[in-house]
Amino acid sequence: MSPRRPKSELVNELVSEFRISGNQDSAFDNLAAEGLGVNRTDLHCLNIIENSGGLTAGELAAEAGLTTGAVTGVVDRLEKVGYARRVPDPADRRRVKVEVTPKFYSRADRIWGPMKADWDAALEGGFTSEELERITEFLRATNEIGRRHLDRLRRMK
Repeated sequence: MSPRRPKSELVNELVSEFRISGNQDSAFDNLAAEGLGVNRTDLHCLNIIENSGGLTAGELAAEAGLTTGAVTGVVDRLEKVGYARRVPDPADRRRVKVEVTPKFYSRADRIWGPMKADWDAALEGGFTSEELERITEFLRATNEIGRRHLDRLRRMK
């Protein structure tokens, strides 16, 4: 049995791997944006819209770290290429939400579908349910840390 590594060493390795994952994700997104015919900001916003199931332009601006004016341009461009649409908010018909379209899902599946299949196979085959729960806890913790520091940087402006 090999000796246990110090916890600080494991944390450093985990953070390093997490950052490498983020860098790979960024590189993949560069190519995905190119394949979709959009810029990185527009792809970033598409990701936020899709993950949220739809949101208002103001909510999108806050999530993306953009001005509401910049988000208007993003949504206009995404509508023009057919990847997003403005729809009445069912909770408040005076508001408009932005949602992705079936055209986006069709194009996105060709880009991310093979990766999702690999993720499913690797994660389902390589980890127990309990381990997957712990990994999800880790990601939620890192997301909360990220949110706190995004807020900190916004306050510094």
